[in-house]
Amino acid sequence: MDKLTEQLTLANVEHAVCAIVAINILSSAVKSDPRKVWKKIFTAVVDFLGAAVPGVQGVLDGEKNKALADIEKDMHGDGDPDANLIIPAKGMSKDALHKKAEALKAQHTGFKSGKKWGGIYHEPGSEVTEVQAKMWGLFNSTNSLYPGVFPSVRKFEAEVIAMTTNMVNGSCGLLSSGGTESILLAVLAYREQGLKRGITSPNMICCVTAHPAIFKACKYFNVELIKAPFDPKTFQLTPAIVKKYLNRNTVAIYASAPNFSHGVLDDVEGLGPLAQSKKIGLHVDNCLGGFLLSYLQKENLLNGRNFDFSVPGVTTMSVDLHKYGGSSKGCSVCVFGSPELRALTYVPSFDGCEGLYVTPTIQGSRSGATMAACWGSVMYKGDAGYRKMARDHNSVMVKAREIAESIDGLEILVRPEGAILPIICSKGSGLDIYLIASQMEKRGWNLFTGQNPAVLGLCVGDVHLKVLDEWEKDIRASVAHVKANPNEKPTGNAAVYGSASTIPDTLLDGILREYVDISLKVKKAE
Repeated sequence: MDKLTEQLTLANVEHAVCAIVAINILSSAVKSDPRKVWKKIFTAVVDFLGAAVPGVQGVLDGEKNKALADIEKDMHGDGDPDANLIIPAKGMSKDALHKKAEALKAQHTGFKSGKKWGGIYHEPGSEVTEVQAKMWGLFNSTNSLYPGVFPSVRKFEAEVIAMTTNMVNGSCGLLSSGGTESILLAVLAYREQGLKRGITSPNMICCVTAHPAIFKACKYFNVELIKAPFDPKTFQLTPAIVKKYLNRNTVAIYASAPNFSHGVLDDVEGLGPLAQSKKIGLHVDNCLGGFLLSYLQKENLLNGRNFDFSVPGVTTMSVDLHKYGGSSKGCSVCVFGSPELRALTYVPSFDGCEGLYVTPTIQGSRSGATMAACWGSVMYKGDAGYRKMARDHNSVMVKAREIAESIDGLEILVRPEGAILPIICSKGSGLDIYLIASQMEKRGWNLFTGQNPAVLGLCVGDVHLKVLDEWEKDIRASVAHVKANPNEKPTGNAAVYGSASTIPDTLLDGILREYVDISLKVKKAE
């Protein structure tokens, strides 16, 4: 028998647990959310017991496997009777293939109805989608890796960068595959800049409301990410908060404009001068806000807030075109304050057998079709089109806010600047926002739900110009149902977020990793 097991007694376990609890309490800042402190303690205790007490790990694995089985059942059902595991012996005819594709597309019923959001911000089936499809078809067989062969593709890329850069008052940029790659490029630039200054253990400071893409970028490039709390009144990352975390290894601050959790702009106007005074970078994650915030600002609908390179101290921005820019998926611009900072992301190769090689982003070959469709979207909409988009989305946001505030038991967490309407249950109402989200799911909606604090978010897109009345009807009915049935348990995605605040981090880590495996699995029907 293992020595540890031989020496393990109930008293020893109790002492170990008490020690772990004490250490975690002492190491947690006084300003931390009590739920987060408790979860940290609970995770440490569960990790210890799983390793030291026979049978505990089996129970944990059983719970994880049950959760994963539910996820797989929801995603794959009983399997796909038409699953393709090997390349077919004979290719399909064009007509048969198109017919099959139409049948598969018909499964997207929730998206077609406008209730299931799916991260598409422009209305499907509109004229802009016709423009995108035409441009895609014309430039499908092109590759931006060869600008001499496909000069039009080089033009599309350069002009999309120029138009986006000018919109946010930047200097230059890179066209990436999406917000995550734009953020990766910014972090890479700051890491390289830090190395030039002798910083070998760089860190960046962000708010807990920051998009997980910054966590991924820092993980990829070995940059420590320091997560700071938000101001409890404004839900912003502020200079006063950031100052507590700055140290000699800090290479940049990361701000959101707005964040996806609450639709709030961090205090970019205050963070810019702070970054400038410390001679470090300030990245503004404008992936979500993108064209919307810039045009709300142009239409005087942003309360005078500034968030781009007009603020001294801003050095990079990530601006997505495939959100409120109205382009199809696959286009974002990482905008830089100087060509010198942008150049730090380049990785030239010149001493290999292949010869000279360099690309502008993390990717190598890239389809010119994506760039053509993006360029076509911007040219089609124009300044007037984006101004109208901003006015329309602002009117939807105002109306949705009025609806939420008129429902007994609901209120707005904080007044958002754009894109996201954060809805919570009123204090003393006895309502559970995850139960309301669960009821909305049953009515066909898949609304964003967040944690710490528990919140239901409406991400506004073109489709809400047509379905907001139905959303109002369903959210009123959902609240009424929860009031009448307060002891029901949440189901679906709402149940996942409802339990995430208490499930140990170790268990959540395993579930999320295996979720990806399940999503990439082909399950043949038996």
